[in-house]
Amino acid sequence: MKHLFPEHQFHQTSATSDTTTRARVTIRPLAHGHEAVLTLLPPRHGERVIREDDEDCRGLADALALAFVMLVAPNSAPSAAASGKASSPDLREATPSPSDTDEPATKTTPALQQLARAPQRVPERRSRVPVFRAGLGASALGGFGLLTEPALGAGGELELSHERGWALSLQGLRLWSLPAEAEGGSVTLTLWGLLGGACYRARLSELASFDACLRFGVGSQQASVRGFASPHSGHYPWQVLVPSVGYRHHLFGSGKLVSGFARLGLVNQLRPQSFSVRRADGSEDPVPIAGAPRFGVMADIGLMFGTALF
Repeated sequence: MKHLFPEHQFHQTSATSDTTTRARVTIRPLAHGHEAVLTLLPPRHGERVIREDDEDCRGLADALALAFVMLVAPNSAPSAAASGKASSPDLREATPSPSDTDEPATKTTPALQQLARAPQRVPERRSRVPVFRAGLGASALGGFGLLTEPALGAGGELELSHERGWALSLQGLRLWSLPAEAEGGSVTLTLWGLLGGACYRARLSELASFDACLRFGVGSQQASVRGFASPHSGHYPWQVLVPSVGYRHHLFGSGKLVSGFARLGLVNQLRPQSFSVRRADGSEDPVPIAGAPRFGVMADIGLMFGTALF
């Protein structure tokens, strides 16, 4: 007390054990300092939570002493005013002495400044459960190199994302391509496909984010042959690897439940397919109808509807 209030002099009274004040102090380490909880034990009641942003815990003892005085003084003031005795049941203030006033004041710490500004109880922090979101989306897409000819189509997407940015994406595709024509006939390809993989979303602002994904795709191409003497249609495998980048923006007034997105990906054909026919003159030389693409580009734009799971 002498170091906290150098301008005053305090003496212990002959108070009985009934007025003895007891307190329990709990100190917890924080990320950048310490937190102390001072709780008065019955018959007294009160509590203060003090945070000291100092890993060495300097100044916490002074702050605890000041908090203890602030907890005791309000309870003792009414009884002292009614009885006309000392202002505290445990401590009473004496007339300042010259030796005390000449003593230098204790250095003010951030914890003491916090108590002086707003001596109020701080609620205990609780660990927060991470938030996961599920989303269901629809998009229009198209590109070059997806099939043998430029293709257009539609997609439906399901995603599961974490608040820290990681996400899993699963997208179903239905594509139609332009016919590849040669030698008086044509080959038209359609596709049922599935893309799946991991994504990372970096927040650009409160409403906008940047996406980066790496997805693997499998599917089945159906070839429709027309105009040849021996048309033969069939199904052929489709395997691709698609790294992509995208932009997402939450729509205003939707509570982040509806967002629009645009995405651009590079398509790497892992199993390229080509189509050709044999000449009817008996030479048996193959005539290419549709070449096998090695690389391509895919773009899609759509809407995503999401909600928090927990």
